[in-house]
Amino acid sequence: MATQTSSLIGANLSGASSDATALFALGTTADGTSGSRWEYIEVTATCITGEFVLISPAGTGTRLRVASLTANASGYDIGACQGGLNQGEFAWVAKQGRNLYILCTGTITAGNDTGVGFVNTGRLAVEPSAAVGSTAWGIFLTSSTPTTGGANATLGTITFPRVATKDV
Repeated sequence: MATQTSSLIGANLSGASSDATALFALGTTADGTSGSRWEYIEVTATCITGEFVLISPAGTGTRLRVASLTANASGYDIGACQGGLNQGEFAWVAKQGRNLYILCTGTITAGNDTGVGFVNTGRLAVEPSAAVGSTAWGIFLTSSTPTTGGANATLGTITFPRVATKDV
């Protein structure tokens, strides 16, 4: 996991650390090793490792739902949980960096060039399986997902994640 390189005292970017009480202002950002950037949020729904969240301008994050992707036009951002988070907890979520956990559905090969998109519950899937209008940009898998099971966290690189909600 990332180690903080910003000058915030007490910021723990381990991903598995969350608090019942806010330790920083919501929306605070921190830089970390491996080119990572993090944002401090309050989660409004329980999230698992690698799950993507939609972050509001007020600093709250909820599980990314395909139906909510048009909220991206209203100033929302996307981040990935790097550990399990319970509803109402405060934690750092990854917005960019290398060797980050990314939750996927089905089999996706590292370096996949057929495109990925979001499905409900904040997971990635190969483009034909993803929801219409949910093509994900700025997310690159560096490890393949297993061929068995429904949801699998794998490693990848995130660079300014965003969604194309219409054909371009």
